[in-house]
Amino acid sequence: MTVTVVRRTLAAAMLLASSALTAQSAALALPELAPTPAPLAPGVSASLDSARAERGAHMSVAILTYGPGAFVFEKFGHIALALTDSSTGQDIAFNWGMFDFNQPNFLGRFLTGDTKYWMAGYRTMDFNAAYMGENRSIRKQELQLSAVQRGAIADYVSWNAQDANKYYRYDYYADNCATRVRDVLNWALTGQLEAPFQLPGSGRTWRNETARITASDPLVYPGIQVALGRNADHVLTKWEESFLPELLANHLAALTVRDAAGTPVQLVASDSVLFTADRVPMPEQAPARGLMALALGVVLSAGVVAMSGASARVFAVVLSLFAALWFSVGGVLGTALLLAGTVTKHIPYMGANLTLLQLHPLMLLAAVVVTMACWRGTRSRAAVGLSSLVALLSLAGAALQLVPSLHQQSGVVLAVVVPVHVAFAVAMQRRRTPSHAAGAA
Repeated sequence: MTVTVVRRTLAAAMLLASSALTAQSAALALPELAPTPAPLAPGVSASLDSARAERGAHMSVAILTYGPGAFVFEKFGHIALALTDSSTGQDIAFNWGMFDFNQPNFLGRFLTGDTKYWMAGYRTMDFNAAYMGENRSIRKQELQLSAVQRGAIADYVSWNAQDANKYYRYDYYADNCATRVRDVLNWALTGQLEAPFQLPGSGRTWRNETARITASDPLVYPGIQVALGRNADHVLTKWEESFLPELLANHLAALTVRDAAGTPVQLVASDSVLFTADRVPMPEQAPARGLMALALGVVLSAGVVAMSGASARVFAVVLSLFAALWFSVGGVLGTALLLAGTVTKHIPYMGANLTLLQLHPLMLLAAVVVTMACWRGTRSRAAVGLSSLVALLSLAGAALQLVPSLHQQSGVVLAVVVPVHVAFAVAMQRRRTPSHAAGAA
C-alpha cells in the first residue's frame, strides 16, 4: 500500500510540475486573444504539403487511450494524441482535457454548460507515468499515416496549443477530449472518417452509456436519470459514440482508409497495452434497476398512506418531515431542470425532458401547504387540490411515455416518483375535516 501511494504521489507531482504554469495562466483574468485561422488541410497547398512531408518523415503518431479512474469525471476515461519526432527526440502527448477548478467562475460555467477547457502537451513519458500512478490502463495505437499527414497533424497541434487557440467550450457528449482527437484525425485524413463513422453504432445511447459508467455512484447515477431528456435516448452512430475514448479507440482499430496512392490500408498499424490496471472493470451494460426503483416507490408510497391513517402523533410528525423533504427536494430539482433545459447550454441533452412533469417548481408550494396539512393532521382544501394536481401531472407524464415520439428512457424516475405523488394525494384526501363549534344566527 505504501509503495502504491508513493508511486501515485510521484507521478502526480511530475504532471503538476509541468502544468502549474499553464493552470496559473488560465486562472488569471487576462484579456482573451482572438483565435487565429487553423492550418490548411492536406491536399490544399502543394508547397505546404512538401514541407510537411519533409517534417513528417521523421515523425510517428499514436493514440493513447487511458482507462477509467477513481473520481466520477475520470470514469469516462481519457485520450491523447502522441507525436514522436526522431530527429529532435521530442515525444509529446497532446490532450484536450485540461481544466482548472480555480479558474474564475468555474462553478457558474459548469452549471450553465459554458465550461472552459483547453489543450496542452506534455512529455509522453511523464503523462503516462501519471496515469499509471493512478492505476489507469494505457492502450497505445500506432497510426499508419503518410508523411504529409503526420506533418499536417504536427502543424495542427502546434497551432491549437497557442494561447489564442487552445481554449474551447467543453461539451460532455459532442465536443470533448475524444471528439477533438477524432476531428484532428478526420481533418488530416481529409474526411475519411465521416462515411464509416456515420454508420449505426452498437445500439448505445448517451443515457445508457452514462448510466453504465456512473452505475456505482449513488448520487450521480440517479442525478443523470433525472437530468437527461429524451434527446439523450436516440441510438448513436459511431461518430457520436466516439465521445468515449474507449469506443473511439475501438472504432479506429477497425477502420480502413486509403493512402496517398488510393490503396486501402488499416489506419492502426499496431495496437498494444502499455499498462494494465488492477481495478474492477466497468460493466458492459447499464444496470437494470427498474424493479429496484419500483420497490422503493411502493415502499415509500405505502408508508405515506399508512402514516396518514394512523392516529398517533409521532406518525404525523414523521409524515410532515417526509413531505417537507420530498416536495422541497423535488421542487428544487424541478426548478433546476426547467432552467437547464431552457436558458443554459445544456439544452441539447437536458431539454425536452418529460421528468418536468414529475419534478417541477410547483412542488415548492406543495412543500409548504402539504407539510402544514400533515403536521396539523386535518383536511385542507389547498393541500387536497395541490397534491391532486401534482399527482395528475405525474400520471400524465407517465401516460405520455406511451406516445412513441415522446418516449423517454427514464423509467427508474417514474417508478419511484409516481407512486409517492399518488400516495400523497390519497393521504390528503384521507385527512379528517376540522370540527367547528355550532353558532346561533
